[in-house]
Amino acid sequence: MTSSDIPLKASSLSVSSLGRHYPIPESVDRGEASVAETRWQTKYDYGTIFYSPAKRSREHIDLEHHLVGVNLTPGIVDTRLNAARWSSNVMLSGSLYFVAAGSTIQVRKEKSLDCELASIDVGSANRLFEEAGIVGPLPAFSFNLIDPLVEAHARQLRRMLLQEDKDVPLVAASFVLQAIGRLMKCNEMQAKTRRYRLAPQQIRAALEFIEENLASSLSVEELAQHATGLSGFFFAHAFTEMLGNSPHQYVLARRLSRAYELIAKGKHPLAEIAYTVGFSSQAHMTTAFYKRFGVTPGALRRILS
Repeated sequence: MTSSDIPLKASSLSVSSLGRHYPIPESVDRGEASVAETRWQTKYDYGTIFYSPAKRSREHIDLEHHLVGVNLTPGIVDTRLNAARWSSNVMLSGSLYFVAAGSTIQVRKEKSLDCELASIDVGSANRLFEEAGIVGPLPAFSFNLIDPLVEAHARQLRRMLLQEDKDVPLVAASFVLQAIGRLMKCNEMQAKTRRYRLAPQQIRAALEFIEENLASSLSVEELAQHATGLSGFFFAHAFTEMLGNSPHQYVLARRLSRAYELIAKGKHPLAEIAYTVGFSSQAHMTTAFYKRFGVTPGALRRILS
């Protein structure tokens, strides 16, 4: 975790948008939309709540507000805060992160990730934290904080945004307060001792192998052997400890994220999408999709059309 303390002070920066997005060179895979352009967003009392669907992208943003988020899928992310050096980190599934207003953040995602994000208007931050009894300095940048309640809140918000639930603003405010409260306790966190570990290149190889073989029936033993050369037992435990998801959970999440992308494009029948991303049937995909997103594939296609 990288952090430096900053005081909670109001700022003259504009809080009307996510921040200034610098032009992305044509050689960079930016993805289909920036976070600020996602369809799934709504205003709440202190800013805007976003669901950013999985995509491969690079971003360079001047933040004009505080930004709190939860990674809903794990993966490797390169980050650069202000003028610091680039840092490559394994982002855990369900992990909380925070970037302070006034920061310049650059992000490179090696594989598709999706996340729940909330902006906090700088002008409202002091009042928000005072009312919640939150005192003290916030870090400029923190990530990989684990809190099951914050994660559950984020996943609930994703479902509500996709369902276009009118109560999203109420839940968003509660989510932000809970996330910031957890963030303020980050100095009390003790580093988790891992019994099983994978090297960064082994994680990268495993994620790439999964991506290239989503349509296939992947076993833990096959994945371990082809990607790392390790035993299935060791690999499964290490993968789970390093990413916060078991191999099976990660493969399922990637299949669903890929299905989401194909459904959003609106060009292929749902049955064809199901087989393309590795499900045994359209019914299997529909059940898993609804459990994760709170809407069926057909309903999502109708909403997007």
